[in-house]
Amino acid sequence: MSRIFLVAGETSGDIHGANLVRALRAADADVVCEGLGGPRMADAGMALREDLAGRAIMGFAEVVRALPYIRRVFRETEAHLAASRPDCVVLIDYPGFNIRLAARAKAMGLRVVYYISPQVWAWKAGRIRTLARVVDKMLVILPFEEALYREAGVDCAFVGHPLMDQLEAAPVEGIYRGGLVVGLLPGSREQEIRRLTAPMIDVARGIRAAYPDARFVTPCVNAAREAQVRALAGDFPIETTVGRMYEILDAARFCLVASGTATLETALFGVPMGILYKTGRVNYAIARRLVRIPHIGLVNILAGRGIVPEFIQEQAAAETILPTALELMADTPRRKQMLDDLAALRTALGGPGASMRAAQAILSVARGMSKAISEM
Repeated sequence: MSRIFLVAGETSGDIHGANLVRALRAADADVVCEGLGGPRMADAGMALREDLAGRAIMGFAEVVRALPYIRRVFRETEAHLAASRPDCVVLIDYPGFNIRLAARAKAMGLRVVYYISPQVWAWKAGRIRTLARVVDKMLVILPFEEALYREAGVDCAFVGHPLMDQLEAAPVEGIYRGGLVVGLLPGSREQEIRRLTAPMIDVARGIRAAYPDARFVTPCVNAAREAQVRALAGDFPIETTVGRMYEILDAARFCLVASGTATLETALFGVPMGILYKTGRVNYAIARRLVRIPHIGLVNILAGRGIVPEFIQEQAAAETILPTALELMADTPRRKQMLDDLAALRTALGGPGASMRAAQAILSVARGMSKAISEM
């Protein structure tokens, strides 16, 4: 019987962690999973010690305010690992917390797997050397990351992107098909929604002037975020729903999307989009000094070029976004080019099976066979 301790600290990590827990249990019926995460991981069969994903924290200033909570959870987790000594600690993204926890777990003599790499290629490249010291195996989900880590001496395997598993598993009933649907996706965190809903609604008003029959739909991660979106939308006739994101993407003609995993999900459905990013002035000033790549959207990072327009900070405003949105909604050469680029991106990510490949790698490490799948 293998005992696995998992840590995820954001909604996307909770989603991928839940798929991973299900794959672990499918690969080994006797595996015991516990850790920090969110309700999806708990539903998948993990004993949840702390709903860390439910407290997803975004931005430098927000992290500072949440430090007492983060420190308490870290201390409690460290003590639990020392007492329970699981066969493997699996850390899912969330680098500010998880890299430090990896170091503590490694110092205790525990085996450590990092699943879904921190974006060291975007900023803080020195973290690769840290990870080489504290991680027994790195499991990456973006094709170019494997060579990056192996060159730094990290035992690393590319397992594929777990979104491909979600797309295959998620039933799409077509409930939004049949009309002109525009998706407004301001994110899953309170801070994102607070900053991005208003400019998205402003753009939606302009689209509605050109397309009076358009429907504007926003998927929300829970009822609290849905209430927040509806309050910020005011009298604009937006439709909201908890969940059903893939139903919306299946029907959408165009989407406005907060920078993050949702941009890749939108791309995999082949939906033209605009990417929005807006944060506090202090956070943005710090990020500009640290980020080392020309794009912030995951779609553009994977493509290696700007295939999707990005609207950052002051540019995330209706007067800037609306002309592009209208161009991408119409049957224009720019829309056709984006559709071709998104199709090529999906092909590059390969097929499903990432969660099971990751589960098999983790179980190999837990059983002391960390090199077993290095050449998968």
